[in-house]
Amino acid sequence: MYLFLKKLCKIKIIRLIDLYLAFIITNKKKDLLMFAIALLSNYIGKGNICLPISQLYLNINIKNKKNNFFLKKIKEINNIKNWGKILSSYDDIVSNGKKNTPIVLINNCLYLHKMWYEENIILKNFLNNNFSFIEPKKIKKILEFLCNKKDFIQQKAICSALTHKISIITGSPGTGKTSIISKIIFAFIKIFNKNLKIKIVATTGKAAVRLTQSINYFFKNISDEIIDKEKRKNIPKKATTIHHLLKMKIYTKEIKFNPLNQLNIDLLIIDESSMIDFNLMSIILNILPPKTKLILLGDEYQLPSIEYGNLFKDLCYFKKFYFTKEYFLWLNSIIKYQYKKKNIQKFFFRNFITVLKYNYRYAMNSGINKLALNIKHGNQKKLKKIFLLEKYDDIQYFNMLNVNKYKLMISSFIKEYKKYFIYLKKYKIYDKSILSKFNNYQIICAIKYGLFGTKKINSIIEKELLNNKIINITSQNYNWYIGKPIIITKNDNYLNLFNGDIGITILDEKDQKLKIKFFLSDGKQKIICIENLPSYETAYAITAHKSQGSEFRNIALVLPNKFYSILTRELIYTAITRAKKNIIIYSNKTIFYKAIKSKIQRFSNIKNKIISHI
Repeated sequence: MYLFLKKLCKIKIIRLIDLYLAFIITNKKKDLLMFAIALLSNYIGKGNICLPISQLYLNINIKNKKNNFFLKKIKEINNIKNWGKILSSYDDIVSNGKKNTPIVLINNCLYLHKMWYEENIILKNFLNNNFSFIEPKKIKKILEFLCNKKDFIQQKAICSALTHKISIITGSPGTGKTSIISKIIFAFIKIFNKNLKIKIVATTGKAAVRLTQSINYFFKNISDEIIDKEKRKNIPKKATTIHHLLKMKIYTKEIKFNPLNQLNIDLLIIDESSMIDFNLMSIILNILPPKTKLILLGDEYQLPSIEYGNLFKDLCYFKKFYFTKEYFLWLNSIIKYQYKKKNIQKFFFRNFITVLKYNYRYAMNSGINKLALNIKHGNQKKLKKIFLLEKYDDIQYFNMLNVNKYKLMISSFIKEYKKYFIYLKKYKIYDKSILSKFNNYQIICAIKYGLFGTKKINSIIEKELLNNKIINITSQNYNWYIGKPIIITKNDNYLNLFNGDIGITILDEKDQKLKIKFFLSDGKQKIICIENLPSYETAYAITAHKSQGSEFRNIALVLPNKFYSILTRELIYTAITRAKKNIIIYSNKTIFYKAIKSKIQRFSNIKNKIISHI
């Protein structure tokens, strides 16, 4: 089996790390177990939580038919029909979770013990997430103040947050997820008449900045008569990143808190929750006291976490059910919630899931809105109609067919960034307006390397800007100049800089040296010497993954000239929805539509386990 697995490595069916893990956990005598563990490891490497034993087969196109040993082994494995019984017989390594073994086999799925344990923590918390009654009279007046009478969905989201330990709010960009956070905080302060410890976090520093600005703006317009000075102390002054809240170490990912040393807070709100993986969610749930309420906001159609699982999407699956009778009657007594459909299956999970639908950012008939909706649902026919027949001022498509098209694309990038540098030379001011001006236009790429990747495009842009004398590289710092944008690629808690933070190069008037200015989530500005920067990259072009949690006025989306597995519907949807006003797509149409057809599929057993409780 060891030689067979080595052959699978050679033809890239599994990775070397999969083989080594299987070899460490078991031995050569337990050959079928070794094979199963190697495949499980490979499955996890692709973002899955577990491996259904129905997937323990090999669909390989063998070119060399003379390799009898290899072909015989594939046939032998594919003919096995009693995998469950075989794997259960290795009871020193495989169990159903009742004893401590490295591999768990349950519900016909193979797990590494760690992931099975994390899934169970998440499952336990959500299955115990029942409705807690609050007197309707207490909520009615608050909702009348906060929401338009016809906005039932926003009112429902606030009610759900007040009455459940955990609540989920999902919606596309522009549907009011950021603004509803302030309304929820307001409602908590008014309903729970006591000192509250409230924390707001996001998965990126950029998203945290946006949240801070939104909350400060909202409460600035609330008079002291409505919320007095004493209660204002409950309002969080700034949002931060999850890693900063947990005091997570950069390399080891160790945190300060644990079940015996829990976070002392009453309300935790997490934005961009689609980026939270199973491990991070299990950590958060483990360190929250029973009194703490947790609110998860995100967009289930965006890119999932880089690590394993697609938890937010798994949980949002239950939005298709209907409220329980008890919760519906309570909700209806407050907001007269109307629901026309009948005979829909009721399930308590639906009580704490809210889907925001009305888009405040885009008009319903705008190009970006129609583009985003049809990408989200993979409707290729309507997308083709949008590009071919319907003309919108806010979307453009350039079919990248040859080198000349590529050169025209680069020229358009230079033209846009020339405006930015003209502004810098004219006004010579380095306050928030410099970042606002830069955020007016952003190139988003699907990949990092190659002709259509961020590395190459950033390099070409800098070279062209220099050749056209738009920028002047100083002799004191090679390849640095006023206005150069950079993006941080690794968290640095000491400097309070986080993955995704964008900084702009400025000239420090005191010592006449080039430095980087960042605008932090607490509203403050931080100036960092170039030599002290953590890991960074040039930021004229950034990847779609790095763009999550950000907003830009205008977007240029660049897809590569050949298909990669990273090109998915979720990636394109994420990039498209970063734009507030205009989007230009540079892509070969065949590649674009193939990407729209390709969806991220990550298997976990959490949906099946929850459904078994219905």
